[in-house]
Formats: sequence, C-alpha cells, structure tokens
Amino acid sequence: MAVLIVVGLARSGKDSVADYLAERHGFSKYVLSDVLAEELERRNEIASKENMNLLGDELRAKHGMAVIAERLLKKIREKGNLAIVGPRSIEEILAIRKKFPEAKIIEVRAAPEKRFERRSPLDPVEEKKFFERDSNDLEKKGLRKVLNKKDFLIENRGDLKGLHLKIESLVQNI
Repeated sequence: MAVLIVVGLARSGKDSVADYLAERHGFSKYVLSDVLAEELERRNEIASKENMNLLGDELRAKHGMAVIAERLLKKIREKGNLAIVGPRSIEEILAIRKKFPEAKIIEVRAAPEKRFERRSPLDPVEEKKFFERDSNDLEKKGLRKVLNKKDFLIENRGDLKGLHLKIESLVQNI
C-alpha cells in the first residue's frame, strides 16, 4: 500500500497529480478542502476559496491545526493506495502519518504566472489577492515547513503529458 500526500501552493497541479494517480494507478483520492466545502454546504454558504480559507482558519483556531486532516481521516476506509491532497500544516502531516506512517510527501511546484493562469472561478480574479493566499498558507498555516519535509518534488512546468511522464517516473521510485 502506498500513501502519497500531495502538497503545493494553490493551482500548482496537486489535483492533476492525484487524478492521474487515481485514473492510471488505482489510487483513492482524498482532498482536505472537501471537508471545508462540505461544512460550508451544510451551513448554506458558497464554497469559494475565500470562504474555505476563513472556515479553515476558524476550525483550526477552535480545534487545533490538525482538525481538517483528522476529519478527513475519519472518512478513509480503503486499504489500497491513497493520494491525500492539500495538507497545509505539519500538524496535518503528523495526523496523517500517525494513521499511515509510511506516507510520502510529494510537492508539486509550478511558476507563479502558470498558477495564476490556471485559476478557477472560485479563485480571486485579482492577481494581488490570488497570491496573498500563498503567504497565508506558507507562514500562517505552516505550508513552508511541510514543503521542507517533502520526499519527492514534481516540477509542473510543461503540459499535462509532461506532468504525466514525471508522475510515472515517481511511481517507479516509490
């Protein structure tokens, strides 16, 4: 069983990596932000990136930095390969590794301009606002510490085919 924790800044390609692992290698994909989207839906609020950020901050302040990962882990029942997408803090990584000690961290990295081009309708339209999330994730939530603990790095600089080749190479090494 392989457990891969896929991390990176917004729109770096984390979901593309996890989707490929699911489609081509049978991984089950779990996304931390889905916990936030479900909670916002329960509250009858829009699951925008801004609302998810605010809710995540609220939950972490009330229940600790690992709360989102802990809620997600309660949903995992599979015994096969897993791709867990989007932890932002060391505490979330520790919670995942408590359940899955063999879990490996994969950082997906992309150039800022590429990431801004890839934004979704849920993302801020203004470039300044889009990149404000980076400093919040890196410093306030602790993503920088997570990225420093990575086991593997995927540079997502080209097209999807190039990304898939890099994923295949990585899969051969785990």
